[in-house]
Amino acid sequence: MNMVRTAAVCLSLGLVACGSPGGGSSSRPMNPLDAATSAMGEAAGRAIGEAVGEAIVRQYSPQLTRFYTGYLMQVAFNSQGYILTDATRGYEPGEYTEWVVVTDDEDVPENVMRRALLERQDDGQEWWQVIYQDNASDDIIIMEALFSENREQMLRLRTQFPDDDEPQEMPVDDQNYQSPRVLTQESIDGATEGQETIDVPAGTFDATRVRFGAGGGQETWWLSDQVPGGIVQHQVSSVNGEDAPDDEEAMPGDAYTTQLQSYGTGATSELGI
Repeated sequence: MNMVRTAAVCLSLGLVACGSPGGGSSSRPMNPLDAATSAMGEAAGRAIGEAVGEAIVRQYSPQLTRFYTGYLMQVAFNSQGYILTDATRGYEPGEYTEWVVVTDDEDVPENVMRRALLERQDDGQEWWQVIYQDNASDDIIIMEALFSENREQMLRLRTQFPDDDEPQEMPVDDQNYQSPRVLTQESIDGATEGQETIDVPAGTFDATRVRFGAGGGQETWWLSDQVPGGIVQHQVSSVNGEDAPDDEEAMPGDAYTTQLQSYGTGATSELGI
């Protein structure tokens, strides 16, 4: 469980922004400037060593599960990152999307993240479901969270971690979730590069490509109104090695691609909300 091991190391180092689903690279949709921090955490995780990491994470301690819930919210909802709200369509109750995380490391299995809108209440509050499968260990984590209108704040959270015999109610504070920064329509328009046909595990889509650059990295979205949430692929890359500027050459790089694997309707609660 390389990804969880890195999370444990981040806790010990106080690196709130680092983490690495998929084992070698971060799957949360973060901006390129955060990529260096994530990669530094991954490098530190490797330095700590396999034995220590496994001993820490297999217990799913309260401290780690608290970190983990915030971490998976980053993955699923772009918490602390950017959001292209005006460029994509939303979810209807019961709709889900399932994503596979692809990295440059051939030894890292393709982990899977599923996100679903379970319920939209009359006051605008929404119940969402996140299921994460770590294919290196076959561990499955289920989270169901109640958000305020427009997902500005998390209000309640239920989880079931691999060590749990039954669902648990989790404490919620501002560390579980931070609403993403909404990009302006003008910013999205300026980064739009045109239409492109793209193949992902869920099928072939005519998508709009939106690309942003920051420092030595890039972040790219492929958008289509055909799917809930409107995103069929998301890619983060950062320059490293010989192609990097002199002051960045020694920095670890980070690259991953999140691809739509499936989507549909009929999602229901698994934790009894």
